[in-house]
Amino acid sequence: MDNNNTKAAAKIILANAEAKLGKIKNTKIPPTTELKIQTRRNLTAGEIQMCQQIFKDSIDYSKVLLHRGILGFESEFAITPNGEIFFPVSEYDNVQDFSKSKVSGESKCFFIHEMTHVWQYQQGLANWLHGIKHGCKLDYSSEAYSNDLKTNKLKGYVTDILGKDKEKKFNEFNMEQQAELIEMWFDAGWLQNVNPKRNHHIQSVRLSGYVERILRDFLHNPYDKSLLPINP
Repeated sequence: MDNNNTKAAAKIILANAEAKLGKIKNTKIPPTTELKIQTRRNLTAGEIQMCQQIFKDSIDYSKVLLHRGILGFESEFAITPNGEIFFPVSEYDNVQDFSKSKVSGESKCFFIHEMTHVWQYQQGLANWLHGIKHGCKLDYSSEAYSNDLKTNKLKGYVTDILGKDKEKKFNEFNMEQQAELIEMWFDAGWLQNVNPKRNHHIQSVRLSGYVERILRDFLHNPYDKSLLPINP
C-alpha cells in the first residue's frame, strides 16, 4: 500500500472513531438510583409500649438504638454491650417493629431478652465485662440441657428453677439467666395468641408461677439497682 492509500485509510479510521465518540457524547445516561441501607434505628412507639409492660420507665428508651449486624458482620447472635442492641442482619432486616402482631413469638422473645440487657446496662451493670467473663467460662460456646425449657441451651443461659435454682433470688442469677427469666415471663403472660404451640411458650406457661415468684421484686420495682446480677 502506497503512502497516499495509507493516509486515506487512516483518515477513514479516524473519521469512524470520531463519529462513534460523538454518538457516545450525545447518548443520555439514564438516571441512577442510590440505594441506602439503614444500619441502625430507634425504638418504635409500639416497641416502647411493649417494653413498658415489663420495665415500666426504668429504661430511657430514647437512648436505645438497634443496629444492623455486629460491626458489619453477619451473626446468628445479638449482643448488647453498651445499652444498644446489635442484631443479626437477617433479624434487623426482617423485623421493622417487634411489637407488630405479625412478628413471630421467637422474635418478640429475642427482642425482650436483649432489652433486659439494656435495662441491666442502664441500671449500672458492666455488660461487656460480664460478657467477657461468660466467654472465658465457655458459656457462649458450649451447651447444656435446660430442665426448664426442655431443650439444649448455651450453658450461660440455662436455668433450673424447680431444682438447683429453686431458692435463688433474682440477683443471684447471671446476666443471661435474668434475661431468660424475663423472656419466659413475657412469653407466658403476653404471647398467649402468638403461636401458642411453641415449646418456649408451653414451658413458660408451665413455669409461670415459679418465674413470677422470682421476678416479684423486679416487677414491683424495676428501678431497684440491687436486683442486678451479683456474679457473672
